[in-house]
Amino acid sequence: MSTPFKKAGRLPAALAAVLAAAAAGAGAFAPPAAAQAPVPSDVSLHLDNPHVPGAPPRAASLDVAFDEDPTGVLLMRLEVDAPDATVYFGAGTGCETPDNQPSIECEHPDPGPANTFAFTVAAATGTEPGDYDYTLTILLDGTEIHTESGVVEVAEERADGVFRDFTHEYLSFTGVEPGSVVEASPRILQNSALPDHIAALGVFFGGPVGPGLSLDGVGVTAPWDNCTPDIVMPSGGWYCFFTDIEDLPGTVLGFSEPIRYQVDGDAPGPMLACGCSYDLFGISQEVFDRDFGGVWWDPASTNLLGIGAAANQEDPVPGDEPTRGAVDIETTANPYDLYTGGADLRGRVVEVTVPVGNDGPAAALNRALGEEEPAYQLRGRLPEGAELVSLDSDGVDQWTCADSGELDALHEAAGDGTGLDRFDFVCSFWALEPDEEREFTFTVDLDGATGEPGALEVAALYRGVDGLDLDGDPSNDTAALTVDDRALPNTGTSTITVVAVAAGALALGIVLFVLTRRRREPAAAAGDADATGTADGGEGTSNPAS
Repeated sequence: MSTPFKKAGRLPAALAAVLAAAAAGAGAFAPPAAAQAPVPSDVSLHLDNPHVPGAPPRAASLDVAFDEDPTGVLLMRLEVDAPDATVYFGAGTGCETPDNQPSIECEHPDPGPANTFAFTVAAATGTEPGDYDYTLTILLDGTEIHTESGVVEVAEERADGVFRDFTHEYLSFTGVEPGSVVEASPRILQNSALPDHIAALGVFFGGPVGPGLSLDGVGVTAPWDNCTPDIVMPSGGWYCFFTDIEDLPGTVLGFSEPIRYQVDGDAPGPMLACGCSYDLFGISQEVFDRDFGGVWWDPASTNLLGIGAAANQEDPVPGDEPTRGAVDIETTANPYDLYTGGADLRGRVVEVTVPVGNDGPAAALNRALGEEEPAYQLRGRLPEGAELVSLDSDGVDQWTCADSGELDALHEAAGDGTGLDRFDFVCSFWALEPDEEREFTFTVDLDGATGEPGALEVAALYRGVDGLDLDGDPSNDTAALTVDDRALPNTGTSTITVVAVAAGALALGIVLFVLTRRRREPAAAAGDADATGTADGGEGTSNPAS
């Protein structure tokens, strides 16, 4: 027979067994330890030091290798300890560079065992020679997996097989009609003798460019056999090379034929359609072979651009950077006409589609302010009390919409250029051809709308000569957003879809049911008035059963 004392004596052993089993079970079902982010097997940063102030940007790259496929977004961040507007970077694919700041950030959304980030690096004119410390940080899915430091070297010159001691002429062309061709004959002063290792002269002719991208409006052409398109930088430019050269220090050089700049037939104006550049340099045979593949043309061809002493030996007048030439082309007056349409909003939650277009005659060209900053905006102020549900066109058909946290800053930046007292949304687009129209769709909740109207406006952020707005008719740049016609009539047309169709149909069914009941009940009461009371709804009494 078991006594309470015997049972009590067994408890410690039983409890120990239970705890041991629980511990074993916990071990069996414990989650695995968090996987550590893989460490790169090799990291190689190539900055092509040193950099000469004012010289063109040089190609740079970062190679990151792993033993196995990494998972997540691979990001590199390179920050240089230098004053703003000194050392700067050019954005490559997947890269962003803050304006005038010595840093760059690039990401690869789907990395593999071998990954390369390509970009450019340069030192601006006026940068003090010296070593500038940098910090390189590499992250995988937000986890830091590598960091290192080094220096960006800035020097007065570099002995790397490239010679740049030339002074370039500044050329300006005004009153240029859209569709015409500008023929430029720039002159360049060779300041000193060519070093012995220089085997060829090269010249680069660039088209209009913005920060990190090419711009529309003008195209440069170099249809000679010893010229080739630039396939690295987004300028639409050309390289031409000369191997039959003379060393002519102190001589002003010129080209055998003018360089042709074709202005778009629908280019707006007056505007600086081409703030273009050109750059003459000498290179060694090693650099020529390595970077350009050496001579690819037939030296006996009759279709070659040549270089030699210019007929006019007066010293060329340079622009802001003597080591690089500039060709400015200003167009004559030729406005475009942006417009937008409004809408009358009806319902509770509505999807609204409005038109945004260009009535011409000029094109609203791609003149972006940055790699991710289109030049045109559609801005919206909703009717009072209405709430924005979604910007359905965001990411569709050129549309890019700002985050809500950016709206106050965008409104402040617009200044006198907006007629709206606030922005409830701002969405940008890149360009509009003459007579082109695209749609913009957004969804609004009108549950709290008071009836006070809102408005839309379309605007161009870039300006023509002397700050001129190139939109020739601002009267159709704005349109009203009214609620149930409780405001001035709209301009333009729109499409409105009631999103809560099912809810509206249900509500309508309930109303019809109630109305039907109300119509039937008085008729039934009239036929039985003595039994239930007065038919007009007055207080009645019930008769007892007989």
